[in-house]
Amino acid sequence: MNKVHHTDTHRHTQTHTHTHTHTHTHTHTHTHTHTHRNTEYTRPTVCLPACLTDCNGNQLPRTEANIIAFKECLDGFCISGRGLNYAGNVNISKSGIQCQHWKHSFPHPIMREYNASEPDSILQENFCRNPNNSPDGPWCFTTDPTVQKETCRVPICGEAFVPPTPTPKHFKTIQSSCISNYGVDYVGDLDVSAKGHACLMWSSPEAVTLSQNKEFDPDINLLCNKCRNPDKDPEGPWCYVNASGKVIVDYCDLPVCEDLLSQEETLDTGAQQRTTLSSSKKRFFNPRTFGEGEDECGRRPLFEQKNKKDASEDELLQSYREKRIVGGDEAEVASAPWQVMLYKRSPQELLCGASLISNEWVLTAAHCILYPPWNKNFSASDILVRLGKHNRAKFEQGIEKIMVVDLIIVHPKYNWKENLNRDIALLHLRRPIPFSNVIHPICLPNKKVARMLMTTGFKGRVTGWGNLKESFDPAARNLPTKLQQIHLPIVEEDVCRSSTSIRITDNMFCAGYKPEDNKRGDACEGDSGGPFVMKHPEENRWYQMGIVSWGEGCDRDGKYGFYTHVFRMTKWMRKVIEQ
Repeated sequence: MNKVHHTDTHRHTQTHTHTHTHTHTHTHTHTHTHTHRNTEYTRPTVCLPACLTDCNGNQLPRTEANIIAFKECLDGFCISGRGLNYAGNVNISKSGIQCQHWKHSFPHPIMREYNASEPDSILQENFCRNPNNSPDGPWCFTTDPTVQKETCRVPICGEAFVPPTPTPKHFKTIQSSCISNYGVDYVGDLDVSAKGHACLMWSSPEAVTLSQNKEFDPDINLLCNKCRNPDKDPEGPWCYVNASGKVIVDYCDLPVCEDLLSQEETLDTGAQQRTTLSSSKKRFFNPRTFGEGEDECGRRPLFEQKNKKDASEDELLQSYREKRIVGGDEAEVASAPWQVMLYKRSPQELLCGASLISNEWVLTAAHCILYPPWNKNFSASDILVRLGKHNRAKFEQGIEKIMVVDLIIVHPKYNWKENLNRDIALLHLRRPIPFSNVIHPICLPNKKVARMLMTTGFKGRVTGWGNLKESFDPAARNLPTKLQQIHLPIVEEDVCRSSTSIRITDNMFCAGYKPEDNKRGDACEGDSGGPFVMKHPEENRWYQMGIVSWGEGCDRDGKYGFYTHVFRMTKWMRKVIEQ
């Protein structure tokens, strides 16, 4: 997973005028002019014995060329031994993978092994270093989730050096042969699901029963038992199958084009035509399998149900008209009653954020459950769900509820190996949770809501307890004791895509402040798996538009937080919940 890392472009040039027979070529030059980047790190004026030994200072004959090479090694321009003193700016591994920033934990949890935030740390930006005295020389963590560490090809003192170049990332592309428009127009003959089950006839009693009250396009011909997409599911054509005696939905193995621009036009960049929607909410899910909560979702017992606003929601509503910046703050009690804390049973610790969407189901990010670079592969028995919490650490007697999970559903096309595409998972509670003033579900958006709210510059609210243990951004700071919130504006799709070299799909959106907004710090942080919510001004309800997914750090300009696009996942959610 190649990532663009913005680095300090101010360079320091050191020129040697010595004449000798050897040609030294370093970093980006072919002469004795050595260019390296200034970093926060100040090299000690006295080299430790290890540096002298590593630079062969006690072994080489005292020729002019060797003296120059020795000084260059001490200065960190090149290596003679293991490269303990290397301070150059090579940031590409030997196979051409961009290196991961030492202060970041995406995709690999560097902070479990190294603390790059120490004042005298040699671990600068994403440059190759040798902090563990590896006999193979300088190395780095890579930005490929499947390759944790790899050595680097750095300048060797006294030898010619050609700077490495990144190997182009060959994305697994199916665009040439893929089917467009989510496969809504597909009229082929495939009649077997991706899992190898024979599709049932659309006219069969089971299929007819399951299709009742579904919003099927009447123009789509449900022929025999062929794979079709009558509900325009973004995941593509599907069919009903009989799996072990149970009739369920299964998707078909057809390559659906992944459009980088939202073809449903749910992310608008201009002014919106307001449509006043009824305060009564149409049900999307079947209460028999979804549980209760869809009717009353998004209307908080201590706020909307009492015709009361919380202290900062006007900032969100004002952003629908103009842009204004307000920093993160402590959330009011019961202002995010859908906030969930995922808690690991053993050892007991905070794992992720999540959200309550009914009295039976919790929504979170797939990477909270399954992420091999972090050795994460949790089952339902590994996780507890804590609801109604405001204080992070203490058990809130008589207020919070701790619930057991009996089922975890990770999206079958979740792509942890490349870009965290479809970063979504559902957790089913073993017993329904009773609602209260501090436990209440959030609404999920339909197309009308998504079209209205998913607009560039409109702000959403991200809540959580700050920098959890498993957060992708381990900036050193104290964890807050109480639930925190921050308001972040939605960013244009092209700005999101240009901010990173990771492949962005329309299952994602990004939010955060731009460099010119004079907003810094934790403006793109949030608890992984937690909700990005927005308030619908006419309906007076809150909707979850995103799930905190990933980011490349908030300590540099032009970086944003990325979120799973919840609206695009709702049809998949309905299918898996109903079965």
